[in-house]
Amino acid sequence: MAKTHVREFLTKFVKPLVTGGELHIGAPIPLPDLDRWEGELHDASVEQVEVDDGRAAVLSTLVCRPPAFLLERDDLALAAGLHNALFLVHPRADQWSVSERQRRKIIENALAMVSQPLTTNRTRVMARHALLHNVFYLKRNDITVSWWTGRARFHGQKPPSRLTAWKGMRRVREETTVVDFDELLAVPDTAPVIATLLRRTPLTQLLDAHPGAPPLHWEDAVFLLRDPELARAIAYRLIPDVGPREQVTGPARLAAAFEQMLERAPDEEDVRAVSAFIVHLNALYCLAELNLREPGARSPLISTVLAPEAAGQRPRGLATLFALPGALALVEPRLANLPGIAEQPALAQRWAVHRAQAAEVLSDAVIEALAARLRRHLRLALRDASEVVQLPDPSPAPPPAAT
Repeated sequence: MAKTHVREFLTKFVKPLVTGGELHIGAPIPLPDLDRWEGELHDASVEQVEVDDGRAAVLSTLVCRPPAFLLERDDLALAAGLHNALFLVHPRADQWSVSERQRRKIIENALAMVSQPLTTNRTRVMARHALLHNVFYLKRNDITVSWWTGRARFHGQKPPSRLTAWKGMRRVREETTVVDFDELLAVPDTAPVIATLLRRTPLTQLLDAHPGAPPLHWEDAVFLLRDPELARAIAYRLIPDVGPREQVTGPARLAAAFEQMLERAPDEEDVRAVSAFIVHLNALYCLAELNLREPGARSPLISTVLAPEAAGQRPRGLATLFALPGALALVEPRLANLPGIAEQPALAQRWAVHRAQAAEVLSDAVIEALAARLRRHLRLALRDASEVVQLPDPSPAPPPAAT
């Protein structure tokens, strides 16, 4: 049996993964193929350029100047691991006589492929995101065709034209069922592979996520908040111009991950960075309401998403999202105060309205409980510069003693 060349893998799987289209799932990819494919990359320059051009187009909406990068072995490994995970849920996998022992081996190989070293290199982080940015949007269209004498179901494949011909005479009907991330990549076989894969692309987790996706590890992603351009892109993506409940979905997910972070032993600098970022997201909500007719009116956003009658339907992390500025005011006021807000009276007024309304709806007990958790981590409070500077003692030095 002829071995698959890297050109075929790039064309049929990697390129549509980046640019969109139909992904072709074949037989499981063994680990030795990765070494062979790395050596074959010099014979696939056209396919590499197509993939890298697609990745540059993805990043052009995030940064002003996407960095130059080339497809590397770790990119091939991440894509191959995702391919093998998708093979496990392929409708025809059972028809290919895959035993339980073989399935375990496929899972082990997929885990080994996606277990690439974590990286904080800006170029590599963006390259990985551009490669995997569609992972939460992968779906399969299952089509059920029924006619006057029977029916057939096609998983991820188009039905043959002979079954759909003469629709009126043969009473042909087509029903399409969309299988999304939950059923493809959040099932027991693939969940460990996808959780490991997503830890290797923290930018993807910050920009997009599915409700069924594994939780974010802030310790893996906090370094991105120290990059002003990426942090700005993340913040704007998290708060789209949609309805109130959709506006808080992404930030609430990150606030829930922050709750889990506080239960571990993170570095204090990381806690400060995430806290400041969530406070900034709250500021963006205030900015969006500067055009209200009554400057001092209650926030429509908070009234909707924190309504008492909808308390049981709040997404996890929503209370922490809006309680954090008030909790930081009790622990570390400088993190709770927006830089330069005093110079913008309209924004300062909306900020005060938001904080008072959130405290009223959530109650002081919720804010104080969060403050108590923050105190365990914010112990090395930065001192004001005027307190740190030490001037020389003005008193004259005593005269030298006579000998």
